[in-house]
Amino acid sequence: MLQVINNLTMGGAEGQLKEQTLGLRKRGLMNEVYLLRRTGSYFERSLEDAGVPLYGPRSLSVYSPLQVLALARHLCNHAYDLIHVHLFPAQLWAVLASGLVGVQTSLLTTEHSTHNRRRRWFFRPVDRWLYTRYQGIVCVSEATQSALTQWIPGTMTKTRVIPNGVKLDRFVNAVRLPRQKIFGVSEGTPLILTVGRLEPQKDHATLIRALQHLDGVSLAIVGDGSLREGLEALVRELGLTKRVYFLGWRTDIPQLLKAADVYVQSSHWEGFGIAAVEAMAAGLPVVASRVPGLADVVGDAGVLCAPGSVADMVNSLQVLLGDPERRGELSRLGSERAGKYSIERTLDLYMGVYGAITGCSTSFTDHD
Repeated sequence: MLQVINNLTMGGAEGQLKEQTLGLRKRGLMNEVYLLRRTGSYFERSLEDAGVPLYGPRSLSVYSPLQVLALARHLCNHAYDLIHVHLFPAQLWAVLASGLVGVQTSLLTTEHSTHNRRRRWFFRPVDRWLYTRYQGIVCVSEATQSALTQWIPGTMTKTRVIPNGVKLDRFVNAVRLPRQKIFGVSEGTPLILTVGRLEPQKDHATLIRALQHLDGVSLAIVGDGSLREGLEALVRELGLTKRVYFLGWRTDIPQLLKAADVYVQSSHWEGFGIAAVEAMAAGLPVVASRVPGLADVVGDAGVLCAPGSVADMVNSLQVLLGDPERRGELSRLGSERAGKYSIERTLDLYMGVYGAITGCSTSFTDHD
């Protein structure tokens, strides 16, 4: 199998591809990875260290139409039973490249979000054509499936929901490191943690604005992105520089989670919410936006807030930080709920889909 994705910078879809690729290889399914752009990222190095073949250009923009020719050349030189594509524009280039060289290999794609910039009336014909070229479409949540099938109703018979998965042991058994050592925060200081790309979707601004109403509470932000300078400026404007820590991308997320008091995911939209699952697996109480996908994942094992509402976020955090018993209850509930999202269960479901697709099945509706 060939997995195709835009790149392997840090992110939810990218992390899932890494974990699934490594897990599938352990099950004997040999798969290779094609990147529209190679960057030498941590995820790339992890796959290479495990012996996974990586292909793709290093300097071509992911949006360049020349990607079609590059991928077509690769498909001419390699034979695959299945091509599994993630994210746009990889979804488009893979269809065009396979058509250009007349490859008969089955195409599968995973829909990772409930929202994207293409869902405007003038792009609907392109998306309608694009999805007809895929033999199967996996959606990471029921909310993602609903959003897609409302946008392109003809996709319903091709869709199948497979939740993302987490290596639970990595978070359950993580060792808690001293807070002073990793954050520079004293043990007596309440600490909120959030993980995610610093992009509009994640809405870090609402959480930062809420912090100014939470006396004595510190916030650690893991991630990077185009909004970092703006968010740092907001922190300075609000006088929070001594209470907000921008940590950039980290590889010790389980240890960071163990050292915090509360995890917050204040996104405007989410297809799933893998970081929230990781927090629950680590036993951390979760506060999350009440948006489709994320709210479904967290359920009653966390506190749900109105998206973009500073007042709702402040109230939820004040109540939770002031109630150790409630935090303990949510920790227990979250740990139990995270068990539904093991990477092994995700791999089991994908193996079933791969079998259906390569067996020329055009519908997933009769497969468990």
